[in-house]
Amino acid sequence: MKEFLPSYDFLGSVYKGTNSLELEEALDSIISQTLSPTNVFIVIDGYINNKVDNCLKEFTKKLPLNLIKLESNVGLGLALREGLKKCKSEIILRFDTDDINFKDRAYLQVKEIANSNLDVIGSQIYEFISDPNECIFAKLMPLKHEEIKRQIIFRNPINHPTVAFLKDSILNLDGGYRNCPLYEDYDLWIRAIFNGLRFKNIPKSLVAMRIKNQRSRRQGLSLIKKETILIQTFLDISLILGILFIPIFIVRSLITLLPESIFKTFYSKLLRKKI
Repeated sequence: MKEFLPSYDFLGSVYKGTNSLELEEALDSIISQTLSPTNVFIVIDGYINNKVDNCLKEFTKKLPLNLIKLESNVGLGLALREGLKKCKSEIILRFDTDDINFKDRAYLQVKEIANSNLDVIGSQIYEFISDPNECIFAKLMPLKHEEIKRQIIFRNPINHPTVAFLKDSILNLDGGYRNCPLYEDYDLWIRAIFNGLRFKNIPKSLVAMRIKNQRSRRQGLSLIKKETILIQTFLDISLILGILFIPIFIVRSLITLLPESIFKTFYSKLLRKKI
């Protein structure tokens, strides 16, 4: 007897910095899913180059692709907010356009979310530089809801490119994503978990993530400035959480300002698991 699972949509976004070859690999990984999506929604966040545009046109022949065009660039958070409004299925899988989704990702997450009382499900992740078959680090996250809730004040406990969630659960959080550059997902998970949504991470890597320049120091002070928005996110939940997060924010900021050689060692030795 064939297993019945509910429909789901993939949701992603492209912008002027999107690489067409990486986008092609990401979309090919969606085609390879053992459980096919009902829709794939991609928000075009302002200007995109001709190669990316042609890539999207080509994949409209291969996937149930729905393109949502924004006149100007609004950033990932607001682009996803707009895209989420257009999604048609109740289960949404996020994807990044430079990552690779393993073929059983959708099946495992849709099955899990359909047979549980969970709202948000992530997974572990493999990191690679150029070849997704040559993974160099694993980015591991806490598994159970209670662990995720305990850790959320110290770090983002969900790998955003791996997440699946119930659309209405997220939309009910004041429309979901907000304009929080680089922290749009962390901001969302904080609000979600302290508003009663249930979380889980699957103990398996379901996505291979291209790491590029994640460990670069070029964003230092700019990154710290962007992270200050999380102080307000916690304060909006409760004064106590906001006050507790401030010293954690200071420590995180000091780590960000470490010399590049020390930061890279910290990043690879303490924040990642060598494959």
